[in-house]
Amino acid sequence: MASLLISCNLFSQEFRKDPRSQQQKEDTYNSYQGDLITKTDLLKALELTGVRIFKFPLSPFDKEYKLTVTLTEYVNGKISSAKNIYYLEKNTYTHFDDSGLKDSLPVLYAAYIDQLVFYTKGGNDSTLMLKLETYAGSDIMPIKTKKLREHQFYNWRYYSKTNWILNKEIPLLVCASSWYDAENEVERFCGAVDLSSDVKETETLLKSSPHYYVVSYKVSEK
Repeated sequence: MASLLISCNLFSQEFRKDPRSQQQKEDTYNSYQGDLITKTDLLKALELTGVRIFKFPLSPFDKEYKLTVTLTEYVNGKISSAKNIYYLEKNTYTHFDDSGLKDSLPVLYAAYIDQLVFYTKGGNDSTLMLKLETYAGSDIMPIKTKKLREHQFYNWRYYSKTNWILNKEIPLLVCASSWYDAENEVERFCGAVDLSSDVKETETLLKSSPHYYVVSYKVSEK
């Protein structure tokens, strides 16, 4: 009889709107300290897994252009290879807008792409991964490294001044290897994070790194 009474009480509970925040509902005991963790903390945690994210807003377009993203490899300061890793015949994408229905269906519109997003991930000792994403699609490509020493490493650096200029390749990212400082017996790397902000450090990086890649994009007439 006791078990029957308990069962009845459970099913006759009063319903009431849960006043807790969404965060409290998802983490009742605050196990993840969501009230303290910042976006920067999450990005640092991603970096521990080898993942980085780089986003580049595009200056506004006023008409249709071709859009090409190129990966250029340099060995000892000289171009070793160059290839187009992403190409759009039109710098546009399509999207549905159901704010104005036509024949009870959402209307398909076109719009200009306004950003390029890159995701990078450390792979094994010889390969890194690079993913490029736009509203029009995405692509993933391996990047081969050339490690000659046990403690040699690769780092990503970005440019902040990336507004497009018609028919000109604009650099976005550099993925470069460290170089060996024989005098001090250490691996060195450029201190600048934003390559647009420190010309001297950028020159040091591109001059000293024995192996690096440059990711750039170009806007051209159709």
